Amino acid sequence: MVTVELDIFSGRPNPRWTLSEREARQLTERIRADPSQLLPLNAETGGLGYRGFVVRAEDTGMADDWKRLGLPPVVRLGGAFQPEAAESSRFLLHTAESARLDLRDPGPVFAEAEKVIIDSRDVQGVVTICYPAALGSDTDFTFWNGASYQPYNNCYNFASNWRTNTFAQPGRASGSMYTTIDCANVGAAAQRDGWLTVCRTDANYNVCLVIWPGYDYHWYRYCANNHWCHKPGGTAARNTDNSGLLITNPETCNRGGYTVFCGYYRGYNVSVS
Repeated sequence: MVTVELDIFSGRPNPRWTLSEREARQLTERIRADPSQLLPLNAETGGLGYRGFVVRAEDTGMADDWKRLGLPPVVRLGGAFQPEAAESSRFLLHTAESARLDLRDPGPVFAEAEKVIIDSRDVQGVVTICYPAALGSDTDFTFWNGASYQPYNNCYNFASNWRTNTFAQPGRASGSMYTTIDCANVGAAAQRDGWLTVCRTDANYNVCLVIWPGYDYHWYRYCANNHWCHKPGGTAARNTDNSGLLITNPETCNRGGYTVFCGYYRGYNVSVS
């Protein structure tokens, strides 16, 4: 049995319902196609109003299926900041239409959730900084721009603040690199290296991932004075975008062909290679 909780209320209990066997199989197939849609139970997915879904696999059969996928029995899916899960979120929302819920008129509740789901596909997210934030200088890049190491360290090295002279690649340190250039694949590889989608309690390098669809990825890191910095390939580290402007928001700065904004990650002392 798979139960779904629409995480939307603040004072009263959230609506819950049980998926049919067919719906549970369809959800499993969606997850199998893109496991990155799932988030930890404590992930930040919104404030007041719609915050996605909490999904629980509660019987042995379905729990076993999820274990084979490497999934915990309780996960989050969707939310205001997860555009990649929009279609699966709409699927889950529509499974509630035939359920018996403890709501006198569920229509406005469903409409509010669907509006946020649809809007999330067009909004790249909000700049969310985790504290305590580990901050490097936003003007002094001598650690990166020396002739003996600048050509051998890239954006992923800079994001990790780890100078390896190996042109580091997401997933290589963990033994499982990305296989395609997209948000889900590159992001998952970075998470295997140790990056998180939730805040750490000790220290946080706040970084974000963007994609040139089908060709390349790029990382930015949050630095001092509310500026974002980056190191394009083997060129110099800097605090400006393609228009030569200081970067205060990596979502809206001029990124050239790197048009897909994937999201934010946090880590500290993450080993890359």
